[in-house]
Amino acid sequence: MLQAYQWSNHHYHRRFGCGNRLWTVEIGNNLVSGLIIAFEKPVNVGGIVDVDGQGGAMKSIGFRSSVISTRERRDLVMPNGELLNSHLMNCKLSGNRRRLSMEIGIAYHTDLQKCREIIHQILEDEERVLKNTKSSVNFELFGSSTIELKIQLWTRHLRDNNPTENDLIIAINDAFNKNCIKIPFNQQDIYLHQILNRQTPDKEK
Repeated sequence: MLQAYQWSNHHYHRRFGCGNRLWTVEIGNNLVSGLIIAFEKPVNVGGIVDVDGQGGAMKSIGFRSSVISTRERRDLVMPNGELLNSHLMNCKLSGNRRRLSMEIGIAYHTDLQKCREIIHQILEDEERVLKNTKSSVNFELFGSSTIELKIQLWTRHLRDNNPTENDLIIAINDAFNKNCIKIPFNQQDIYLHQILNRQTPDKEK
């Protein structure tokens, strides 16, 4: 029994030591990343940034983590190591341009080429969409009830994103209705099976 206890205690210390080393490495990575941000200044407090498509203003930069205030007025706390390893874009350095992504699901019987042409024409007609940067309309995957497509474009400034997205949704919906392109809702098929009650004869007493 003593031998079993010693093995269990040794196994526990090994697992604890491994977890402790991983925790120490993560803390060290965040601290080093904080120093890189402090000295190289890829971003500054108050600057507009884009992290993997999540845009907002840099609220604070600490040694271990930084805080980004999103356009939904939520504070996004990110470890500095994760911040530097992400697709980080300083919108000030990119001339205040801001990327906007939209996802739409369309019905399976849709003419995909026609759908793409309609959206490209809408993007061309929208004056707030930058024309010197290429917008994209790509089909992403086959969903449970829709074919998912992703629209990516650039606007002149972060403040243009919300009104541009709003107007694009209205224009795309109107164009889809005119061209009989449907945006289906999620649906599930339910199968009902009738179970017949079978009476078993009483057992002989």
